[in-house]
Amino acid sequence: MKKIKITIHRDGTQKLEVLGAGGAECLEFTRQLEKRLGAQEGERVLKPEYHEAERQTERDREVDR
Repeated sequence: MKKIKITIHRDGTQKLEVLGAGGAECLEFTRQLEKRLGAQEGERVLKPEYHEAERQTERDREVDR
């Protein structure tokens, strides 16, 4: 199950952390919420899980060919 953990710091900055999703799925899952919070595209910090999911997708494509 996908979940979003939202942390709002004392200085007003927010942190969104996606649990249960990775790669492009993670970005799609948070896109609308980020937009409503006013997040800028360059402010995103990707977790290692994002990159692992992308590598797995690439490996899956190579096998399917």
